Amino acid sequence: MNRRPLVEWLVFLTLVVGGAWLRVALCEIPNFAPVAALALFSGYFFQHRRMAVGVPLLVMGLSDLWVGGYDLRVMATVYTMLTLPVFARDLLRSTFQLAPRGWGRAWVAVAGLVGCSLLSSVLFFVVTNFAVWCFFDYYASDSTGLINCYVQAVPFFRYTLAGDLCFSTLLFGAYACAVTTSLVATHTPRVPAGANV
Repeated sequence: MNRRPLVEWLVFLTLVVGGAWLRVALCEIPNFAPVAALALFSGYFFQHRRMAVGVPLLVMGLSDLWVGGYDLRVMATVYTMLTLPVFARDLLRSTFQLAPRGWGRAWVAVAGLVGCSLLSSVLFFVVTNFAVWCFFDYYASDSTGLINCYVQAVPFFRYTLAGDLCFSTLLFGAYACAVTTSLVATHTPRVPAGANV
């Protein structure tokens, strides 16, 4: 019997519920959230993109019931940018597969993960702040206003970077430990009962 679909649904539910809970619990820390990391992990883990995309969208939708909404155009931009890391799946998978064996493999995998996490953080910062500049009248609608918008957002960007790197490391690290433990368990020879060890 193929257990993969059941495992995927259990992981899906765990990521959605845990991600929504964490986002609400950490809402006092601006932009320090697990959503982009969940999208990155979902893209890597799930076989179907629809399931992977569903994780960040549901996490945002459920947690926004508590955190609260804002301008729909900016919300749509935020949701889109937090879903984008799902599409780094091929890059992550190829990085992990092409890495050499041993410690070299671990370093290549870590570099690939950090690179994807940083890229998603930077793209989120650039695109969402451009949307804020476009759709709100907080800033002048010229290049000076746009620059001011980005400058004002830099303190929040630190939290975005920290959250994305922290949660990506936790998710992929936990997954690597689970896979390693599973492989060790399946390759450990069984000792017959009563045998001298």
